[in-house]
Amino acid sequence: MRTQVLLAFGFLLGCSQPSVEPPPPRSLPSPTTLEDHCRDIVGEPRVEEVADGVWVAIGYDLANTILVQTSAGNVVIDAGMSPARSQVSRDALLAKAPGKTAAIVFTHSHIDHVGGATAWFEDGTEVWATDRFQEHFFKQYGVFLPAENARGARQFGRDVPASQLPCSGLGRQVDIKAALEVGVVLPTRTFSGTHELTVGDVTLTLVEAHGETDDQLFVWHEAAGVLMPGDNWYRAFPNLYTIRGARPRPVGNWIASLDAMRRKEARVLLPSHTVPVTGKDAVAAALTNYRDGIQWVRDETIRRANRGQSVDVIAAELALPPHLADVPALAELYGQVDWSARAIYGNELGWFDGKAQRLYPLSPAERSERLVALIGGADAVRAAATTAQRQGDHAWALELLTMLGEVQPGMAESSESSEASDAAHALDDAIADSLEALAIGTTNTNGRGYLLQAAGERRAHGVTGSEAPSLSDDFVASIPIPMIFRTMASRLRAHEVMDRHAAVVFDFTDTNERWTLTIRRGIAEVVRGDPLPGTPEPIATLRTDTTTWRRLAMRVDKPMKALRAGRLEIDGSELGLKGFLDRFDRGLGIPDDQLELP
Repeated sequence: MRTQVLLAFGFLLGCSQPSVEPPPPRSLPSPTTLEDHCRDIVGEPRVEEVADGVWVAIGYDLANTILVQTSAGNVVIDAGMSPARSQVSRDALLAKAPGKTAAIVFTHSHIDHVGGATAWFEDGTEVWATDRFQEHFFKQYGVFLPAENARGARQFGRDVPASQLPCSGLGRQVDIKAALEVGVVLPTRTFSGTHELTVGDVTLTLVEAHGETDDQLFVWHEAAGVLMPGDNWYRAFPNLYTIRGARPRPVGNWIASLDAMRRKEARVLLPSHTVPVTGKDAVAAALTNYRDGIQWVRDETIRRANRGQSVDVIAAELALPPHLADVPALAELYGQVDWSARAIYGNELGWFDGKAQRLYPLSPAERSERLVALIGGADAVRAAATTAQRQGDHAWALELLTMLGEVQPGMAESSESSEASDAAHALDDAIADSLEALAIGTTNTNGRGYLLQAAGERRAHGVTGSEAPSLSDDFVASIPIPMIFRTMASRLRAHEVMDRHAAVVFDFTDTNERWTLTIRRGIAEVVRGDPLPGTPEPIATLRTDTTTWRRLAMRVDKPMKALRAGRLEIDGSELGLKGFLDRFDRGLGIPDDQLELP
């Protein structure tokens, strides 16, 4: 019956046989465009006044910091990525517009907008964001933090010199070492929908506007005619999907947010990345082209999926139409059309693209083994890869070399054998050659940074070590207890406890809550309140306050220190408790030797 209804609906819409048009050619801008972008759109650090009393610091960090002067102090919109960089931009802004910080507004919860807040925060400063800020902040920096950290370091080219990556598509190159000092201040005031924020003689309208995140807002300064879109508009194709890893962005909501901004008919568009747009007509065109670019990719992905095209074909062929492809603010310097199409497809239809052969494929290793044999063996594959590199066909060379590493023992990682180790290093170097060559040919700074950082890791024959961030006491105290337990469940070293069934109880003295953490044959079960039926008697009961447990779980404190200070009591086996908790990777990451090379 459902099939009949769907067929009838399709007939009524007249879409049973959609016409098939040849795809427009897809191309990226020439590599020299990146140099121009870094010089003209990012540029040297400077402060500009875009309207009376509205200042912006550009080029100091990945994100801009905006300052609005009022008779009661300054309102700061987005606070940079780290206290070190934010202090510099703060000094530059205050030299033009001195005053206390009356309020801070976060357009959203990404670290490049909130990580430097302590440089601005003063006694009495209100910090504004949407109601969804805290949930979104801890969600994105929680369960998948180790994976996102590794991929984020590559996306921003952590160890890539400025000569190879002169800027990010959105701003100055990220200083990941400076960002290890976490200067986040959580919001003191939140809202949903719309809020009129009056500070002294200035009223700013804060409007919830989902887009790059689902806690995004834009700021409308009606008296000055200045619209501050946060990350819902900047001079690059939008990051509808980020390769560092995140849920696909809410594309339909992003379009709706841009339409809401168009209604303001602003005279100045002042983004939190890249440079402003001035003039009513120019602002209207910028917002309209941006929303049309996003909708084109969404709708064309849908049209092609409905014609039965696979996600790989869609990603390879889909391009912006000529009138949008020629818009400089839609250049694929940060987001990419093909990445976006894949994300939209997966978000709407899931991983399966309707091709029967995808349902039960060979494993990657088995597929590579058969292909290597078909080509003529490892030597033939290596020779073909060398020829491809000589001819400049580095994408094909990379595919061949990666396939070779999957099938030859000792090639993908070092071995005790000196000969095998030399071969593994030689393969890493060959892969790095192609990664670097591919990077030189792309102007997308996320793609270029990822390729170059991956190449460096290959040449180092392992993931380069990363430092742990420095967390303030206030920040640690703000981490939600449910998130800590949820994260622990995914950090269980499951294969070490496949025959284990044991439980530990946590009694929190400050909240009068009880949590039970159970290990059962490789599963970590977390229960708030009474334990579930079948839970074994606890090895121990840990009695403490939530702040102490946060510090222990994040490895900020050690258990013996808490015990001596009387902040921790253990009823039961201390040795058993230690053995239980040692089965979890705690803190903010996992050891580098557990991370695979890209």
